[in-house]
Amino acid sequence: MKTFLYMFRRYRIATLLNLFGLSVAVATFYLFMTQVIYNRTYNHNINDYEHTYRLEIYGNLFGDNWGCTICRPFASMLKDVPQVKSVVYYCPYVNNADIKVNNRTITVPVVNIGKPGIEFFTGKLISGSSKAWGTGATAILNRSTAEKMFGTANAAGKTFEINTDDGGMKPVTVVGVSEDMPDNCTIPNGMYLCDNESGMTDWSEWSYYIYVRLDNGASPEKVVRGLKQGFMKAQGISPKDEKEFDKQMKFRITSVDDVYFSGIGQQDKGNRSLVDVLTVASVFVLFIALLNLLNFQLSEVPMRMRGVNTRRVMGASVGGLRLKMIMESVLFAFVALVVGVLFVVVFQRSEACMKLVSGDISFSAHWLLAAVMAVSALVVGALAAVVPAFYSTSFAPALVLKGSFGLSPRGRQLRLAIMAVQFCVAFVLAIYIGVMSSQSNYIFNCDYGFNKNEVFYAWLSNEAKAKRETIRTELKKLPFVESVGFAQSAIGASDAYMGWGRGDDEHQMSLQVLPCDYEYTQTMGLKILEGRNFNEADMKTGAYVLNKAAMQQYKWLAVGDSIGRQNEWGPTSNYLIVGVCNNFKLKSMRNDNSRVAVAFIIFGPDMEQWGDRCNQVFVRVAKGQDKVEAKRRIADVLNRLDASQKYEMNFLDNDLQQTYVEEFRFISQVKFFAIICIIITVIGVFSLTMFETEYRRKEIGIRKVMGSSVGSIVRLFAMCYTVPLVVSFAVAAPVGWWLSMQWLQSFAEHTPLHWWLFPLSFVGVSAVVIATVVAQSWRVATQNPVESIKTE
Repeated sequence: MKTFLYMFRRYRIATLLNLFGLSVAVATFYLFMTQVIYNRTYNHNINDYEHTYRLEIYGNLFGDNWGCTICRPFASMLKDVPQVKSVVYYCPYVNNADIKVNNRTITVPVVNIGKPGIEFFTGKLISGSSKAWGTGATAILNRSTAEKMFGTANAAGKTFEINTDDGGMKPVTVVGVSEDMPDNCTIPNGMYLCDNESGMTDWSEWSYYIYVRLDNGASPEKVVRGLKQGFMKAQGISPKDEKEFDKQMKFRITSVDDVYFSGIGQQDKGNRSLVDVLTVASVFVLFIALLNLLNFQLSEVPMRMRGVNTRRVMGASVGGLRLKMIMESVLFAFVALVVGVLFVVVFQRSEACMKLVSGDISFSAHWLLAAVMAVSALVVGALAAVVPAFYSTSFAPALVLKGSFGLSPRGRQLRLAIMAVQFCVAFVLAIYIGVMSSQSNYIFNCDYGFNKNEVFYAWLSNEAKAKRETIRTELKKLPFVESVGFAQSAIGASDAYMGWGRGDDEHQMSLQVLPCDYEYTQTMGLKILEGRNFNEADMKTGAYVLNKAAMQQYKWLAVGDSIGRQNEWGPTSNYLIVGVCNNFKLKSMRNDNSRVAVAFIIFGPDMEQWGDRCNQVFVRVAKGQDKVEAKRRIADVLNRLDASQKYEMNFLDNDLQQTYVEEFRFISQVKFFAIICIIITVIGVFSLTMFETEYRRKEIGIRKVMGSSVGSIVRLFAMCYTVPLVVSFAVAAPVGWWLSMQWLQSFAEHTPLHWWLFPLSFVGVSAVVIATVVAQSWRVATQNPVESIKTE
């Protein structure tokens, strides 16, 4: 221990830097593993999740891809399939509703769900019963919504008022309260209303998720087969036409353990490869810290060997000396562990830092992981000391006491080899970060096909929806407002939209449908390629504007014709196609948007039973305006016209960023990991250079006496790292290229892999390393050479 304290006092900066590096590595391991656990346990809170699946269908409705927004008749079919225990469906398009509780107006999310309701996912209710749910005006609330409304989770039997479509209010009785769904669950929280079962025969509304629970030991393949046969029979498709049917439509059921990673649904933003990368990064950061600590202790060995072997001469056993050195390193790791725990606590209390992670990262929620972190830190400390301990005691004491091991070729080669591994990691991460930054820039700055930079939007209350024309008129009085439109949802901000299947025989159509008003397409900056845009007269008759992809896929359609002129369309919504707009990115870049057929629709009088779907207002302002001021003034107008809720305008481009929240969070996490690894590498270079210059102090002094300049001495040390850097980059470049390409494949549309990222990564990392070497060697090279020669 005395030797350890002596080395700390003599090389305080190097020791503290290595302590800091190990502490940060330990904290990073813990934080990353909480994210791995968060993602790998997605939907594990669902009751009997091992036997619960979501129905997904492949077909042209989803652009010849898989989709999960399905019509309700499939739920009825699944109930008749053997080995199916229960089935439930719900609408993923959660709307906000204004409700009144004791004269207080509260906005709550509303989820339309079929029987057996939320109990399918949560098991038993924590309050009340679902027996009366669905009869009359009844609702089930999740715990947090109940507490928000009534101040208690025991809300069964309590009542509130909700707005109706005609602008009135009706009382609703709470019959039960369910447990909250956690963040890592695809099932939404809110007010659960029982869906009208009359829709169980509606084949046209493809807007529901269907979940199925199988019997223990049931075969998912047999269930899918049974569903397929039932559907073919219902549609009058002969078994001999099964192969042709398979080309048009396929079925599968996906375990809820996997749906988050499917990329199909609105909330399915997970990526297994990213989780695997985080898992590897969590372990790898400890490995890098181990290499760094090993290199640090190997650099100390020449200075400690004389003292260690003097003790051998005085009678100390080799085993005892080795154990002592290992325990000193374990103590060092324990101190680093304590500091690492403090780092996690500080991280948890920082709002900015918490944006890097998801879920609860507290030690109480991850006590087992905390124990693994502690053991891992101590193991790193022990392993880092094994080689130095055995190396220090592997020579005859007489040989050690006579000579110096500071410049032994084998020791220097080993230290440089370890450092080269760290260089490789730094180069790979630098390349990876460069590609990620390029993709982020591509997501923000590529052509979306519509105006996303000057558009604000907000959700409207029922009171405001009744005043749409007044709102439009008042907003247009603002000098910077160019256009005001209303619609059900924003384009480009989701992976799931309402789907319609229409037509018959060879004229079957599948469309992504967006209800809107006559000024929405203009507000979004969509270009009309054929025909005309919507006008105010279309509000009285109903009309369509289709995108170019829809017209190309369904070649029988024509501008000026009704959309169902050549097929069986149905009793409603058979309106004229008044125009064709450009293709645009309706969904995120995880999907191929080039084949998505989109229909903007203005509901006519024959669709009054569908209700008013235009529940969001979109406002486009002129370019170059102060957006913060514009946002405030638009909100002021809305708040003046509608006092039922407080309006806050949202930036559409910020909403688009939320679409890629998981990707951006992962990019931030990898950047954080890369910075940590580069810091640890720089600490290693600093320590190695410090000891190297210490061992060569006399040589440096003699060189200066013989006429060498400070610059030539600095170059001498810098050149020692040139070859390891070049070799490390040669190894790292193909690895970085492969990892980057694997990540980019998770996007249907992505940036090219620019060649200049590779030399830029090399220059960036090398500059940091060489700057560290120059700074450390400059300090020794500028010292008095006489003192260096005397004190060697």
